[in-house]
Amino acid sequence: MIAFVAALALAAPGTASGQTPFTPAKGPACKDQSKEFVGAWTCPGPAGYVVHFFDEGNVVSLTIAPRRSIDKVQEPTAQWRGAGKVFGDKVQWIMRAGVPKAAVIRTWSRVGDDEREVQEFSVFAINGEKACLFGAVEVHTDKANDVALARAEQAADSRCPEK
Repeated sequence: MIAFVAALALAAPGTASGQTPFTPAKGPACKDQSKEFVGAWTCPGPAGYVVHFFDEGNVVSLTIAPRRSIDKVQEPTAQWRGAGKVFGDKVQWIMRAGVPKAAVIRTWSRVGDDEREVQEFSVFAINGEKACLFGAVEVHTDKANDVALARAEQAADSRCPEK
């Protein structure tokens, strides 16, 4: 029995509760709201949360919020100059007591005067109806997935700044 409990603990690293579900960032589970020349879609997350993705070509954004309030959000959670694929295929969520407290998604952007393309794991803190960009980990960093997950664990214990 002790070995079984230890195996379960090792099988679910990354969070105190072991909850890091993945949800799609595109595909048939998502609701497409695109118009000509503008991509827009909303994908379900855990516990009634959603992620709204927006891509108008040069500028992209995403918004994380409970489904019931996504249409009331005044500003996106994050906005940047898009590049390449723009958004990864899935969102990883950090849960606490069954509630999303942080999220990680792969993103592509253009930065600097030379407009070089950067691929990162963007980490978001979630505080109820408010979410904010907490940080990012360049995907070519050694053990980038582990570093991003550790950063997400920090984000889950943090608060978004008040405006």
